[in-house]
Amino acid sequence: MIIFENKELFVVATGHDRPSSNRKTGPMVQLWILSQDMDPVQSVKTGHDAQTVCAGCPFASGNGCYVNVGQSPLSIWRAYKRGSYGKLMPKEYSQFFKGKTVRFGAYGNPSLIPLAIVKAIASASNGWTGYFHNWKEMQPAMARAYGQYFMVSTETEESRCKADSAGLRYFHVSPLKPENAIECLSDAKGITCEKCKLCAGLSKSRLPSVWINPHGSKKSKAELAALN
Repeated sequence: MIIFENKELFVVATGHDRPSSNRKTGPMVQLWILSQDMDPVQSVKTGHDAQTVCAGCPFASGNGCYVNVGQSPLSIWRAYKRGSYGKLMPKEYSQFFKGKTVRFGAYGNPSLIPLAIVKAIASASNGWTGYFHNWKEMQPAMARAYGQYFMVSTETEESRCKADSAGLRYFHVSPLKPENAIECLSDAKGITCEKCKLCAGLSKSRLPSVWINPHGSKKSKAELAALN
């Protein structure tokens, strides 16, 4: 279902009608943020992703992102272009997301979704997770507004300290574990995101920030980006 669209991007929700096969996340509704004018494979090849839906992420353009854009993102982009998805209106959120946990940003920055829509989906759901990389380019008040719902993504010690100073909870991807962060429970204990729901920004302000060791086929590139 189409959650949001404009001339630059669109947001599609999947997984609401059948359980997800993702062993890490569990059965969550997945929100995908994709570019209107270029498919995700070409976007990564050309660096277009780093200027648009993945802005602010040092792992974009093939530099460490674990997402295989030739799989689900490309399939969803093509289905959208064929007109295969219907539109979900805000008045339908309460029924659509009822009892479900939402993964804001299976691909792309969920901070590109209007804040009013984020609030409405979060309120209708049974919990959520989300991460955004472009927080450093935002005005502090806007970063904190989205940070109420999402973790700010950090990789370097400099970016982690900046998030800490701003009072934002972070999700730190690095070979080096920060002293005050908790290891991702999916990695540490095999608990799915759907059950954990720790990565919900300042809505869980009393809980620690989260750390994860780089993983996936581009692990070595991600480690280099995190340590530079």
